Amino acid sequence: MEIILTVFSGIIIIGFLLGFSILMKPSFKSNTNKYLGFTVLTICMLLVKLILPELDYFHTHQKLNIICNIEWILLAPVFLFLFSIKSIDNKLSSYKELKLLYLPFIFSLLLNTIDCLERDFRLFTFKSAAILRLRHNLFMFESKLIYIYIAFLMLWLFFILKNSPSKQANKAIRNLHLVLSLIIIFWIMVDFIRGIFPHEINKYYGLVLLIAGSFSLFWISYTIIYKHKMLHQASEINKILRNQEASVANTEPSVSTQTIFEKFEALFKEEHIYRNPNITRESVAQQLDISAGYLSQVITTNSDDNFSSIINQYRITEVKKMLCDATFDKYSIEAIGLEAGYSSKTTFYKAFKNSTNMTPKTYKEKYG
Repeated sequence: MEIILTVFSGIIIIGFLLGFSILMKPSFKSNTNKYLGFTVLTICMLLVKLILPELDYFHTHQKLNIICNIEWILLAPVFLFLFSIKSIDNKLSSYKELKLLYLPFIFSLLLNTIDCLERDFRLFTFKSAAILRLRHNLFMFESKLIYIYIAFLMLWLFFILKNSPSKQANKAIRNLHLVLSLIIIFWIMVDFIRGIFPHEINKYYGLVLLIAGSFSLFWISYTIIYKHKMLHQASEINKILRNQEASVANTEPSVSTQTIFEKFEALFKEEHIYRNPNITRESVAQQLDISAGYLSQVITTNSDDNFSSIINQYRITEVKKMLCDATFDKYSIEAIGLEAGYSSKTTFYKAFKNSTNMTPKTYKEKYG
């Protein structure tokens, strides 16, 4: 058991380092990411709250009970909510009223601080029956508030993400929301079972929640830090490409009349629709105001390639250009593939190798 607790202690320390890195490291530091950093630090405080009783720490340091009494669980969902809506540029992110989301935590903090000052620090004593009854009722209210408030925030965030038009940009956020929601549901279930079978569950309660909390830290590390940075790079690449295309558009005359196939090609050459990872034959046919079946006939008549091959050719061509352009050297190869329209690293690397017989990295080293 001591080895397990030592491992979790190490995970918590790594979590704190991760949180402070997000807050202070230039590559992650931003007004949006600070809420992610606060989310990580708050999860770490939740883990500290779980591990200190397992280490029997409060028998010798009773006054530090206040750390356990603070309901950090009321704060973590707030930071996650703020990080999520700012990441997807939801209009709510500019509302000053969002500060009201901190009120449940402030209420809990004041209630538990007063309780600790009386019980552990013995600065004063409540003797009035009315005050003691009020305190009991407030703690009962707090215990119910925790479940209701967390459920409210996570459901609210679910509908915001569901209705967000930026599906590609918030995919990582939605995955994080799903994982943390499942962990919270699991925690509520364990808490409920603990109330029915206290003696059987108490022995493993802290350990089970430590595992769940540690998993959430690693998920944030991979899903958000890596993918969010890659999406940010893809956004910067998109701006560079748009500027380059704007300068070309100013020098090239527009075509007044085109055949359907020429219009089809124009969508790729001028509007770069292949950059959309969700592009389909139906969506392109709709843009051309024809049926998907007729589009297939047009492609077959005018080209030796099918719809998927044409999309892949344009994506590979654009990736090659970016890999050979020094402007994009500071961006990761995965971000370049993402901007070209590939939805995953695996799909990108497989398509590139099938087309060039080499990996993107090898191609860059050879021709870049």
